[in-house]
Amino acid sequence: MSLSATLPAAPPVTNGIYVDDEKLDRIQSKVLDFTQYPHDVATLGDINIAPYSATVGATVHGLRIRPDSDVAPAVRDFLYRGLLRHGFLSFEPGTVDAQSFERLVSLFGQVKLLNTPYTPGSGKTGQLNAIDSSIKRTRMNYIWHIDQSFQNVQPPFTSLFAQEVPGTGGDTVFSNATAAYDLLDPALAAYFESLTAVHDVETQGFLTLAYHDLAQRAGQREKYPSIEVPLIRTHPETGRKQIFANELYTQRILGVTRRTSQALLDVLFDAISAPEVQARHRWTDGVALIWDNRTVQHRGVPDFGGKRRVLHRALVL
Repeated sequence: MSLSATLPAAPPVTNGIYVDDEKLDRIQSKVLDFTQYPHDVATLGDINIAPYSATVGATVHGLRIRPDSDVAPAVRDFLYRGLLRHGFLSFEPGTVDAQSFERLVSLFGQVKLLNTPYTPGSGKTGQLNAIDSSIKRTRMNYIWHIDQSFQNVQPPFTSLFAQEVPGTGGDTVFSNATAAYDLLDPALAAYFESLTAVHDVETQGFLTLAYHDLAQRAGQREKYPSIEVPLIRTHPETGRKQIFANELYTQRILGVTRRTSQALLDVLFDAISAPEVQARHRWTDGVALIWDNRTVQHRGVPDFGGKRRVLHRALVL
């Protein structure tokens, strides 16, 4: 008897579960339609914007900004559109130095200083703060978050400049919260859109760890009360929906039990942490980066041990 005679018959080729694409899609987890995400290189003169990954981020080549140089409106518009399109822009070393970094950031809006006792003003300019691993002891930046999502109005953009980074480690991971929303089953996504959540600055103890002075902590607590926000929100410029829940500041979903709230949040956090919606950005000295705080979530990676890591940060309003 031949070996083939002992094998079961192959399933029908017309409607068998293994050959029917519609059935295959129905029984398996959803995958992204990658045609919805930019994959071409955009060019303006000597400047080009090349995708960093399949779903999030891009690198800007050929741009140089000096403190005394003007930036043409066409260049500003080109960069702004690229940022909305890709979620973050990473500028190659040589684009700016520490003194001209704020000038780059100002192309995207008004630069705003926002600091804590562990992230003081950098001393470079009046609107930058330093994130220096030699003095910073809090680890909130290692938890997935949207900057300032505990406020009713968050800064649309955040930027960083790498002054001194380890040779290995200390990367920042970005997740496209729009792509994560696209991973959800449409019926489940519609349910999430009907829900709201509480965001609170103290969900993971941010103020408790950052402000040891009780009077300062109380002042910050009074300044930032809990807020209620939609679980899914729409980007005001692109019109695309995104998951608006993050591990650092989302406390609970309203209208359901505590256990149900956590289970539902875990579904959203699982989508945010899916590798196909992420990019791991590797820092080198002199790299500048700006991201759309309404499109991406981010977190640092604490894998650089006792090495020093110094970044300068500016928020954009």
